[in-house]
Amino acid sequence: MYRLWGILFIALVGGSLWVYRSNFTPGTIKFTLAQTGTITHERKVTATFANQELPISAPFSGSIQFIGEDGQRFRRGEGVAILQPEGSVPGTIRDNTQKQTIQATTGGLFFRQTDGLETIITIDNLTSMDLNRLLAQTANVRITGANVQVGEFVGKIVNNLIPTQAFLELTSIEGLTVGKTIRLSVGGQTVSAKILRKSEKPTGIIISFPYYIDGSATKRRQEVTWIYQSPTSGVIVPKSSLWTQGEELGVFLWSEGVVHFKKVKILDQDDSQACIENLTSGIPIVITPRNGLEGLVADVKNI
Repeated sequence: MYRLWGILFIALVGGSLWVYRSNFTPGTIKFTLAQTGTITHERKVTATFANQELPISAPFSGSIQFIGEDGQRFRRGEGVAILQPEGSVPGTIRDNTQKQTIQATTGGLFFRQTDGLETIITIDNLTSMDLNRLLAQTANVRITGANVQVGEFVGKIVNNLIPTQAFLELTSIEGLTVGKTIRLSVGGQTVSAKILRKSEKPTGIIISFPYYIDGSATKRRQEVTWIYQSPTSGVIVPKSSLWTQGEELGVFLWSEGVVHFKKVKILDQDDSQACIENLTSGIPIVITPRNGLEGLVADVKNI
């Protein structure tokens, strides 16, 4: 009986030692390379843009021929299109006397696209009207074709000398201050915009850009990137590689065939990565840290 218990005890201890040993063999350690990179702090938000826009209507029905390119700047009084009455024959005396040049009523960029919100979502209305009602307005985007009806919008003039304003939809306005600036990436350009007003319902802020934003007149609502904190560049490691040993935070790195613990300082981090001070780019680090790795001999392959 005692002999049987002895055999079972030896088997149990031996099995435990085998499991313990297997957990600390080099083959169970996973490595990656520390890489040079950048930690960014950005968030996608929706912007509703407002400019000084003036739609232009057709004085009568007919065929229209535009002058210049879409988005071209015209001075006040310059022709943006030629309108020929319905039924007129191009080149005839009747056609020449009845056709009319549609002029720019103010200086600015002329666009053939309208959305029906040119006189609703304006710079003045953003700061004076109920934002819930204002932003609930539905756009009716249309681009003028070869023929138009009397009273129909043929396009709009956008004053690109006046800075664009916008409402940014945010999940929280905590920490934002009226009069301060925020950084945004819009249409491939990074720009600082001034906070004019904070809104709790709907949650967000009204901002003013330092100049007219290209693309804001043809795409009134679009996604922009809010850079809410400056980026940090340096050597980047996965946060899964960080390990606390005693009271020290660090990583296990591989050097000359042996795993060593190295105390580190975090310069910046996001949800998945950390930027580390005084760490060599390209060095193998352990991404499955645990107790007992210090001094372990390991062969790093195929990282």
